[in-house]
Amino acid sequence: MAQKSVAQFALDYDGKAVDFDKQYGMQCVDLFNFYNSEVVGAPWIGTPRTNGARDLYECASEARDKFYEILPAPVEIKTGDVLVWAEPYGRSQEGNTVKFYGHVAIAIDGGRMIQQNGRISQKTTIDPITPKFMIGILRPRSLTASVAPQNDPTTVAVKNKHTIQKGDTFWGLEESLNIPHGSLQIANPSLDARKLQIGTEIILPCAAPATQSPPQEFYDIRAGDTFWALEDAWQLGHGTLQQLNPELDPRKLQIGGRIRKS
Repeated sequence: MAQKSVAQFALDYDGKAVDFDKQYGMQCVDLFNFYNSEVVGAPWIGTPRTNGARDLYECASEARDKFYEILPAPVEIKTGDVLVWAEPYGRSQEGNTVKFYGHVAIAIDGGRMIQQNGRISQKTTIDPITPKFMIGILRPRSLTASVAPQNDPTTVAVKNKHTIQKGDTFWGLEESLNIPHGSLQIANPSLDARKLQIGTEIILPCAAPATQSPPQEFYDIRAGDTFWALEDAWQLGHGTLQQLNPELDPRKLQIGGRIRKS
Protein backbone atom coordinates (compact mmCIF):
# COMPACT_ATOMS: atom_id res chain seq x y z
CA MET A 1 0.00 0.00 0.00
CA ALA A 2 1.22 3.48 -0.83
CA GLN A 3 2.59 5.31 2.20
CA LYS A 4 3.39 8.73 0.76
CA SER A 5 1.85 11.27 -1.55
CA VAL A 6 3.73 12.36 -4.65
CA ALA A 7 4.18 15.82 -3.13
CA GLN A 8 5.64 14.41 0.10
CA PHE A 9 7.98 12.17 -1.86
CA ALA A 10 9.30 15.18 -3.81
CA LEU A 11 9.87 17.11 -0.59
CA ASP A 12 11.67 14.17 1.03
CA TYR A 13 13.99 13.43 -1.89
CA ASP A 14 14.73 16.81 -3.48
CA GLY A 15 18.45 17.54 -3.28
CA LYS A 16 19.36 14.06 -2.03
CA ALA A 17 21.70 11.42 -3.46
CA VAL A 18 20.11 7.98 -3.09
CA ASP A 19 21.28 4.47 -3.91
CA PHE A 20 18.50 1.87 -3.67
CA ASP A 21 20.41 -1.24 -4.75
CA LYS A 22 23.90 -0.25 -3.60
CA GLN A 23 25.26 -0.81 -7.10
CA TYR A 24 26.68 1.56 -9.74
CA GLY A 25 26.36 4.61 -7.47
CA MET A 26 23.41 7.04 -7.49
CA GLN A 27 21.42 6.38 -10.67
CA CYS A 28 18.07 7.60 -11.95
CA VAL A 29 16.59 4.11 -11.47
CA ASP A 30 17.45 4.27 -7.76
CA LEU A 31 15.09 7.22 -7.29
CA PHE A 32 12.40 5.33 -9.22
CA ASN A 33 12.81 2.30 -6.95
CA PHE A 34 12.24 4.41 -3.84
CA TYR A 35 9.17 6.00 -5.49
CA ASN A 36 7.92 2.59 -6.62
CA SER A 37 8.15 1.32 -3.04
CA GLU A 38 7.11 4.32 -0.95
CA VAL A 39 4.40 5.93 -3.12
CA VAL A 40 3.13 3.21 -5.46
CA GLY A 41 3.54 0.39 -2.94
CA ALA A 42 4.82 -2.03 -5.59
CA PRO A 43 7.50 -4.71 -5.33
CA TRP A 44 10.90 -4.15 -6.92
CA ILE A 45 10.88 -3.86 -10.74
CA GLY A 46 14.09 -4.81 -12.47
CA THR A 47 15.91 -3.71 -15.63
CA PRO A 48 16.77 -7.09 -17.17
CA ARG A 49 17.73 -6.25 -20.74
CA THR A 50 20.15 -3.32 -20.63
CA ASN A 51 20.30 -2.72 -16.86
CA GLY A 52 19.15 0.79 -17.74
CA ALA A 53 16.08 2.94 -17.15
CA ARG A 54 14.58 2.27 -20.60
CA ASP A 55 13.93 -1.35 -19.53
CA LEU A 56 11.26 -0.11 -17.11
CA TYR A 57 9.12 0.76 -20.14
CA GLU A 58 10.41 -1.66 -22.77
CA CYS A 59 10.52 -4.87 -20.69
CA ALA A 60 7.29 -6.30 -19.35
CA SER A 61 7.14 -7.82 -15.86
CA GLU A 62 4.35 -9.13 -13.67
CA ALA A 63 4.92 -6.43 -11.04
CA ARG A 64 5.11 -3.59 -13.56
CA ASP A 65 1.97 -4.63 -15.44
CA LYS A 66 0.04 -5.13 -12.20
CA PHE A 67 0.85 -1.76 -10.66
CA TYR A 68 1.20 0.51 -13.72
CA GLU A 69 -0.68 1.40 -16.88
CA ILE A 70 1.72 1.36 -19.85
CA LEU A 71 1.18 4.44 -22.02
CA PRO A 72 3.00 5.38 -25.23
CA ALA A 73 4.40 8.88 -25.67
CA PRO A 74 3.12 11.42 -26.39
CA VAL A 75 0.22 11.47 -23.93
CA GLU A 76 -0.96 14.06 -21.42
CA ILE A 77 1.25 13.78 -18.34
CA LYS A 78 -0.33 13.57 -14.88
CA THR A 79 1.15 14.08 -11.43
CA GLY A 80 2.68 10.80 -10.32
CA ASP A 81 3.50 9.49 -13.80
CA VAL A 82 6.84 7.75 -14.25
CA LEU A 83 8.50 9.23 -17.35
CA VAL A 84 10.94 7.14 -19.39
CA TRP A 85 13.37 8.26 -22.10
CA ALA A 86 15.67 6.28 -24.44
CA GLU A 87 18.25 7.69 -26.88
CA PRO A 88 20.13 9.97 -26.48
CA TYR A 89 19.91 9.63 -22.68
CA GLY A 90 22.19 7.38 -20.67
CA ARG A 91 24.89 7.21 -23.36
CA SER A 92 27.78 4.87 -22.66
CA GLN A 93 30.63 3.82 -24.93
CA GLU A 94 32.37 0.48 -24.46
CA GLY A 95 35.15 0.20 -27.02
CA ASN A 96 33.52 0.84 -30.39
CA THR A 97 30.03 0.10 -29.08
CA VAL A 98 27.74 2.93 -28.03
CA LYS A 99 24.80 2.07 -25.79
CA PHE A 100 21.92 4.18 -24.52
CA TYR A 101 20.54 3.15 -21.14
CA GLY A 102 17.84 5.80 -21.04
CA HIS A 103 16.56 7.91 -18.16
CA VAL A 104 13.61 7.91 -15.76
CA ALA A 105 11.95 10.65 -13.69
CA ILE A 106 8.70 11.20 -11.78
CA ALA A 107 6.20 13.90 -12.74
CA ILE A 108 5.13 16.20 -9.92
CA ASP A 109 2.90 19.27 -9.93
CA GLY A 110 3.17 22.34 -12.15
CA GLY A 111 4.74 20.63 -15.17
CA ARG A 112 7.80 19.66 -13.15
CA MET A 113 9.59 16.39 -12.47
CA ILE A 114 11.97 15.04 -9.86
CA GLN A 115 14.97 13.16 -11.26
CA GLN A 116 18.33 11.84 -10.17
CA ASN A 117 21.53 11.96 -12.21
CA GLY A 118 19.91 14.32 -14.68
CA ARG A 119 20.75 18.01 -14.48
CA ILE A 120 23.27 17.34 -11.69
CA SER A 121 25.33 14.16 -11.66
CA GLN A 122 24.33 11.65 -8.95
CA LYS A 123 21.96 14.04 -7.22
CA THR A 124 18.20 14.58 -7.27
CA THR A 125 16.78 17.80 -8.66
CA ILE A 126 13.36 19.23 -9.49
CA ASP A 127 13.21 20.51 -13.06
CA PRO A 128 10.71 21.30 -15.85
CA ILE A 129 9.50 18.22 -17.73
CA THR A 130 11.26 17.78 -21.08
CA PRO A 131 9.07 15.54 -23.30
CA LYS A 132 11.57 15.34 -26.19
CA PHE A 133 12.85 11.77 -26.71
CA MET A 134 10.38 10.40 -24.12
CA ILE A 135 9.37 6.88 -25.15
CA GLY A 136 6.56 6.22 -22.72
CA ILE A 137 4.89 6.62 -19.36
CA LEU A 138 4.17 4.26 -16.49
CA ARG A 139 1.02 5.52 -14.74
CA PRO A 140 0.54 4.12 -11.21
CA ARG A 141 -2.81 2.39 -10.98
CA SER A 142 -2.98 3.25 -7.27
CA LEU A 143 -3.07 6.97 -8.13
CA THR A 144 -5.81 6.69 -10.77
CA ALA A 145 -8.10 3.93 -9.47
CA SER A 146 -10.30 6.39 -7.57
CA VAL A 147 -10.69 8.80 -10.49
CA ALA A 148 -14.11 8.38 -12.05
CA PRO A 149 -14.09 8.65 -15.86
CA GLN A 150 -16.65 11.45 -15.87
CA ASN A 151 -14.42 13.50 -13.55
CA ASP A 152 -11.16 12.85 -15.36
CA PRO A 153 -10.30 15.89 -17.54
CA THR A 154 -8.11 13.74 -19.80
CA THR A 155 -10.82 11.20 -20.62
CA VAL A 156 -11.59 11.14 -24.35
CA ALA A 157 -15.08 11.85 -25.62
CA VAL A 158 -16.88 8.53 -25.90
CA LYS A 159 -18.98 7.58 -28.91
CA ASN A 160 -19.77 4.02 -27.83
CA LYS A 161 -18.13 0.75 -26.94
CA HIS A 162 -17.01 -2.22 -28.97
CA THR A 163 -16.53 -5.88 -28.08
CA ILE A 164 -13.31 -7.35 -29.47
CA GLN A 165 -13.96 -9.96 -32.14
CA LYS A 166 -11.65 -12.39 -33.92
CA GLY A 167 -9.25 -10.50 -36.18
CA ASP A 168 -9.72 -7.12 -34.50
CA THR A 169 -6.68 -4.90 -34.00
CA PHE A 170 -6.48 -1.34 -32.70
CA TRP A 171 -4.99 -0.33 -36.04
CA GLY A 172 -7.79 -1.89 -38.08
CA LEU A 173 -10.51 -0.42 -35.88
CA GLU A 174 -8.93 3.04 -36.04
CA GLU A 175 -8.82 2.78 -39.85
CA SER A 176 -12.48 1.76 -40.07
CA LEU A 177 -13.59 4.46 -37.59
CA ASN A 178 -11.39 7.14 -39.20
CA ILE A 179 -9.79 8.14 -35.91
CA PRO A 180 -6.09 8.95 -35.33
CA HIS A 181 -3.81 5.98 -34.86
CA GLY A 182 -2.97 5.60 -31.18
CA SER A 183 -6.42 6.84 -30.05
CA LEU A 184 -7.58 3.41 -28.90
CA GLN A 185 -4.45 2.85 -26.83
CA ILE A 186 -5.01 6.20 -25.12
CA ALA A 187 -8.70 5.44 -24.56
CA ASN A 188 -7.89 1.96 -23.24
CA PRO A 189 -4.51 2.34 -21.50
CA SER A 190 -4.77 -0.89 -19.49
CA LEU A 191 -4.89 -3.07 -22.63
CA ASP A 192 -1.93 -4.46 -24.57
CA ALA A 193 -2.66 -3.86 -28.27
CA ARG A 194 -0.71 -7.01 -29.15
CA LYS A 195 -2.77 -9.27 -26.86
CA LEU A 196 -6.39 -8.29 -27.38
CA GLN A 197 -8.77 -10.88 -25.96
CA ILE A 198 -11.93 -11.82 -27.86
CA GLY A 199 -14.94 -10.64 -25.87
CA THR A 200 -13.14 -7.72 -24.18
CA GLU A 201 -15.17 -4.49 -24.23
CA ILE A 202 -13.20 -1.39 -25.26
CA ILE A 203 -14.01 2.32 -25.41
CA LEU A 204 -14.26 3.94 -28.84
CA PRO A 205 -13.39 7.66 -29.08
CA CYS A 206 -15.47 9.94 -31.26
CA ALA A 207 -14.67 9.62 -34.94
CA ALA A 208 -12.65 12.41 -36.54
CA PRO A 209 -13.78 14.26 -39.65
CA ALA A 210 -13.15 12.31 -42.81
CA THR A 211 -9.72 12.89 -44.31
CA GLN A 212 -7.89 11.26 -47.16
CA SER A 213 -5.50 8.61 -45.86
CA PRO A 214 -1.88 8.93 -47.04
CA PRO A 215 -0.45 6.05 -49.07
CA GLN A 216 0.98 3.23 -47.01
CA GLU A 217 4.72 2.57 -47.15
CA PHE A 218 6.48 -0.58 -45.97
CA TYR A 219 10.05 -1.52 -45.10
CA ASP A 220 11.88 -4.86 -44.86
CA ILE A 221 13.72 -5.26 -41.56
CA ARG A 222 17.50 -5.62 -41.71
CA ALA A 223 20.09 -6.80 -39.20
CA GLY A 224 20.56 -4.27 -36.40
CA ASP A 225 17.30 -2.41 -37.01
CA THR A 226 15.28 -1.16 -34.04
CA PHE A 227 12.10 0.88 -33.96
CA TRP A 228 13.94 3.73 -32.22
CA ALA A 229 16.78 3.88 -34.75
CA LEU A 230 14.39 3.72 -37.71
CA GLU A 231 12.19 6.45 -36.23
CA ASP A 232 15.25 8.67 -35.85
CA ALA A 233 16.36 7.93 -39.42
CA TRP A 234 12.89 8.66 -40.82
CA GLN A 235 12.29 11.63 -38.47
CA LEU A 236 9.25 10.01 -36.88
CA GLY A 237 8.12 10.52 -33.30
CA HIS A 238 9.16 7.75 -30.90
CA GLY A 239 6.27 5.30 -30.59
CA THR A 240 5.04 5.86 -34.17
CA LEU A 241 6.21 2.49 -35.49
CA GLN A 242 4.61 0.65 -32.58
CA GLN A 243 1.32 2.40 -33.35
CA LEU A 244 1.65 1.52 -37.03
CA ASN A 245 2.60 -2.09 -36.27
CA PRO A 246 0.74 -3.02 -33.05
CA GLU A 247 1.08 -6.73 -33.74
CA LEU A 248 4.92 -6.58 -33.57
CA ASP A 249 7.10 -6.83 -30.47
CA PRO A 250 9.87 -4.20 -30.93
CA ARG A 251 12.22 -6.41 -28.88
CA LYS A 252 11.83 -9.34 -31.28
CA LEU A 253 12.04 -7.90 -34.78
CA GLN A 254 12.67 -10.57 -37.41
CA ILE A 255 15.19 -9.91 -40.20
CA GLY A 256 13.26 -9.84 -43.47
CA GLY A 257 10.00 -9.08 -41.72
CA ARG A 258 7.84 -6.32 -43.14
CA ILE A 259 6.84 -3.26 -41.13
CA ARG A 260 4.67 -0.32 -42.03
CA LYS A 261 6.47 3.05 -41.92
CA SER A 262 3.56 5.34 -42.89
